Amino acid sequence: MNDTALRIKQTALRLFTEYGFEGTSLSDIAQSVGIKTPSIYAHYKSKEQLFIRLVEDVITEERDKWLQIMDGEDARGRSAKERLRMLFDFFTDFTGMSAGQSFLKRTMLVPPRGLEERIRADIIAYEETLSSFLRGLLREAEAEAGVEKPADRGEQQIAVFYALIDGLLVEFQLYDAATHRKRIEAVWDWLWEGITRGG
Repeated sequence: MNDTALRIKQTALRLFTEYGFEGTSLSDIAQSVGIKTPSIYAHYKSKEQLFIRLVEDVITEERDKWLQIMDGEDARGRSAKERLRMLFDFFTDFTGMSAGQSFLKRTMLVPPRGLEERIRADIIAYEETLSSFLRGLLREAEAEAGVEKPADRGEQQIAVFYALIDGLLVEFQLYDAATHRKRIEAVWDWLWEGITRGG
């Protein structure tokens, strides 16, 4: 990718995150980059194509980040509970989100009209990768916790995990940092209790 294409993407990411898809025009992006609007068409056919490319890129970025954490030195030798908490922390550390992650969260909550189906398909495909990893980690956590007869609750547990992290994202917009931290800890305790309860 050449320098101009990269600057277009970085600028578009910032403007889309701040003003949304409808509130950002290609001329806004071009002006911020310091180029003429037609120059964008040398790299992207439309604003929609640029937006979708950003969605794909940030999904890859986020997936690679948590996979790296889970495969990293800090995760090695840790219990399944500890690794699950690391994953939970990754998805609930909203103060540490990258620009790409902020863009992705906004896009998930408020997808642009006309692009909903495409974005939904990309996010569901990404979710399948995370869900597959979570299934194995949850089974391992149940075994380590001594759950003698674990029910087949994998899909239920995964649904709860997503609902909790999504709910905490909404609450991040509402509460001060101390209150939100307490809620994160309360949610984690409840989640872990549910995992270890078994059938």
